[in-house]
Amino acid sequence: MDFRFDPETERFRSEVRAFLEEAMANAHEHADPLDLTGLDNDHERELHRRAGERGWLSLSGERRAVFEYEVARADAPLIDTAMTLAGHAITTYGSSQHASLLQQMVSGEVEMCIAYTEPGAGSDLSAIATSAVPDGEGWLLTGRKVLVTGALKADWCLTIARTESDAKPAGAFTMFLVDMRAPGVRVEPRPTMNGWMLADITFADVRLDAGAAVGVVGSGWRQLAAAVDAERSGMFWLGFARHVFDLLVEHVRVGARQGVPLVRDPIARDAVARCAVEVAAVERVSRRAVWTTVTSGADAALNSMVKVAATELLQLLAQTTTELSGQAGTVLASLFGDAPPGAAGGGRFAWEYLERVHGTISVGANELQRDAVAARALGLAGAAR
Repeated sequence: MDFRFDPETERFRSEVRAFLEEAMANAHEHADPLDLTGLDNDHERELHRRAGERGWLSLSGERRAVFEYEVARADAPLIDTAMTLAGHAITTYGSSQHASLLQQMVSGEVEMCIAYTEPGAGSDLSAIATSAVPDGEGWLLTGRKVLVTGALKADWCLTIARTESDAKPAGAFTMFLVDMRAPGVRVEPRPTMNGWMLADITFADVRLDAGAAVGVVGSGWRQLAAAVDAERSGMFWLGFARHVFDLLVEHVRVGARQGVPLVRDPIARDAVARCAVEVAAVERVSRRAVWTTVTSGADAALNSMVKVAATELLQLLAQTTTELSGQAGTVLASLFGDAPPGAAGGGRFAWEYLERVHGTISVGANELQRDAVAARALGLAGAAR
């Protein structure tokens, strides 16, 4: 089957590339190693607004896939946006009460974070303990969320809380939108191995109005599953991988080890060729997932395959680049920061080695994704837990 994008979509790709080349030309002047994007919040928000003006934050289907791929390949801070993180839930389940916020999201005027994970609820989100109890016409939200990306800069948080204490997961939870400036919201930074900051959020009796609930009360589990599934199928993982693969090819083309050009080393050529095969294979399955979603609706098993394949491809690339670079591959630089002397790949190879640990754990650990593929695609349900 032919999963290639049509000529109009490819012309759109060229437009996005031209925009990113101009927009990221002076990115190093806005470096911020404490942020996942590597850039300061003012620069990030400006790029969000510019993308929003072009209508690029509300794309769907093939154009969204192309946009996410090119943005990730360019290291542009346009993946960690309100629409990327919370867009599926708000557009699918939000009500007329959320129309104003949705317009700000589409325009790139707000930052958002999603807060699902808790100290006792990581891969098994059915153990979520954060609660929301009725309070007059609204709710009282209490609990703690951990390892939240973007919480330190977010204007709003999309979270999930238990609204029925004794119900099974399918009817126990509700999604909520929380203003991060609301009384009782406390955000604490948590550093990662790469130096950028995640955060923990404490909700201490935060009062929410009735309109804070997203979708039907008690339907949060189904909504959460759909939102997470949409994130798993993102083409941005492949864009990150292509960027690193290009750096690897260039390193082997011009680099040397013990005075011998890497391009003459059969082991180095073999390693790069293996990575090329894996990149092509993951691109094929990723495009198939996009095509399936557009033509017949999202396939949860296929999206799980994409998540596993893409995040493990990133780990393969990180391992390969550091092995072929030797000691120079362990010299670290932050994104857009100045590289120390002798750093291979401008310090990016060491950054990738540390960074790509969490991809196989977040948005549902890859072990769980393999279980899902076995059950949904192969009919092998009933695995022991």
